[in-house]
Amino acid sequence: MHLTHREWQRLGFLVALWLLVTLLCAVAGPFGTHEALGFAGRAAYWAGVVALSILCTTLLRRFVPDSLPRKIAFWSAFALVLATLIHGINSIVFGGQVGGGLGYMIAIVGATVLVANGLVYLARRWLANPQPTEAPADAAALFLRRLPLELRGPLVRIEAQDHYLKIVTARGSTLILMRLGEAVEALDGVRGLQTHRSHWVSLDAVTAHRRVQGRDVLVMSDGAEVPVARGKRDAARQAGLF
Repeated sequence: MHLTHREWQRLGFLVALWLLVTLLCAVAGPFGTHEALGFAGRAAYWAGVVALSILCTTLLRRFVPDSLPRKIAFWSAFALVLATLIHGINSIVFGGQVGGGLGYMIAIVGATVLVANGLVYLARRWLANPQPTEAPADAAALFLRRLPLELRGPLVRIEAQDHYLKIVTARGSTLILMRLGEAVEALDGVRGLQTHRSHWVSLDAVTAHRRVQGRDVLVMSDGAEVPVARGKRDAARQAGLF
């Protein structure tokens, strides 16, 4: 599965962030690492710690809840776990002489997670915008540029499958490496609706609505049956789907 230009940009941003933070920490030597290690040792130590932080953050972003209170609770729990893990690593490697107490480490890691998420959010906003030199186009046309030319037809539905999205158009289907939340944001203004945490549908491609064991299901023009989550029923009803 090849990466799109936008996905290479995102990967490049994460690598650049890792290198920059690692270099700054290796030079400054925070949490007592300046006294405990030489420059090479600090670079190796912080390269591992920063890589662990970025990797965990990137992997866990796909599980972030939708509501703001749940997001705050999710990232607070993540910061607590990560701080405990780093504190444990420090205790094993340095005998507890580096990094201060657990409370101090939790505060530092919490602030770092907040800043990292802010930077990732700004980067995604920047990457989501078309380049100024691009000719004007609607959101659906811009989104379809991610697909092979022969599949660029009217959108039918999008289905999340692990780290990939199955994009179904009137001309066929393919997989792309992308989060559903990013796809929904890119399709803002298009006649569609996210009906489930794993599904987005084009309103024009819905052919029927059924109730299956007390749950709402939408029948699509490609024959697929897409579930409607309880929290999405009102939006689906307002869209005229049932």
